[in-house]
Amino acid sequence: MGVGQKSVPSVFFSVADASADVHTAGVIRCLRSRLGEVRCVGLGGAKMAEAGCRLVQNPVDRSAMLGHALGQVGYYFRLLGEVKRFFEASRPDLVVVVDSPAWNFHVAKAARRRGIPVLYYIAPQLWAWGAWRSAKLRRSADRIACILPFEEGWFGERGISATYVGHPLFEGERQAGGDCWGGQAGGFPTVALLPGSRSHEIKRLWPAMVQISQRIVEAYPEARFRCAAVSEKVARELREQVRGGLAIDVQCGAVAAVTRGAALTVAASGTATLEVAGAGCPMIILYHVPGWQWHLIGRWLIKTKHLSLVNILAGRELVPEFMPLGSRTEEAGRVAVELLGDAGRREQIRRDLEELTAPLRRGQASARVTEMIVEMLGGHG
Repeated sequence: MGVGQKSVPSVFFSVADASADVHTAGVIRCLRSRLGEVRCVGLGGAKMAEAGCRLVQNPVDRSAMLGHALGQVGYYFRLLGEVKRFFEASRPDLVVVVDSPAWNFHVAKAARRRGIPVLYYIAPQLWAWGAWRSAKLRRSADRIACILPFEEGWFGERGISATYVGHPLFEGERQAGGDCWGGQAGGFPTVALLPGSRSHEIKRLWPAMVQISQRIVEAYPEARFRCAAVSEKVARELREQVRGGLAIDVQCGAVAAVTRGAALTVAASGTATLEVAGAGCPMIILYHVPGWQWHLIGRWLIKTKHLSLVNILAGRELVPEFMPLGSRTEEAGRVAVELLGDAGRREQIRRDLEELTAPLRRGQASARVTEMIVEMLGGHG
């Protein structure tokens, strides 16, 4: 390197699931545009590779293929060894870990032990289930990029340098309200079904969603149903489980495509509920866990009054949640029918959801995370 020349900065990204792969790809594109020359390398998936990241390994595809966590222990143990060797040989200027705390706490710890600064993007939701792990997070990361408005203050109170950046789901300003509102096709209600993306939650929730749909048809015989599946394979499996002449249009596609025009969405608890909320679509949220697990572990671990992200952000039960669902499928069906019959209540929920999600749109998360990266790189910006 000649006199006066700046070295090309190197950033290592650690991503282990498909949604983080998408969100991180946005950051990489922004970073490359911002700096011009930057070396992006790490663990991730196809979206990150398309954005210009050289992949050391692709745990995203690996996690999609393996259904059980125990089946992945050996792989991740070996992968962590490879990451440590990479840190020692190549010494990136910064490590950015994204979501997946069970894995990324290890990556962050390995980086910090070698004197490499760490940015944690999409911080673990310790406020819901693990406040005692705040000290571990403080030791593992130099800075945190939060995607929920209240997290900045929550982490800050615990001595963790946190910055709210906005939610990546709302980048590019997805449709607000109207596209998902209405729900009448020829005078008949349209209901969207979102059974989730993980095999275990689909297995537990899809039969309940079918039962709820049957209850709706009893009250509204001309009701129409659309369902979003994560893959064509899952779509085929879902179609095979529909019985009793019930017609559900199962599509392999995005949440927005299925919920557009819906009067109501029945959704598995998770990030997708924020997409539904951002569109202003009334919903019912389901989460199933075996009763013994809930009573033995769940109700002692969970520290929030409400369990779904939408209601946690609202600080009240803005939308009905059945978490855990247990034997309450019949009750959930009754509530769905009641909502479909109460246009005034659905309109109020729509307005409340739009107001609730407005702050999530203000951030432009990728751009703000990029600025944090540039700041942490120091002289490279």
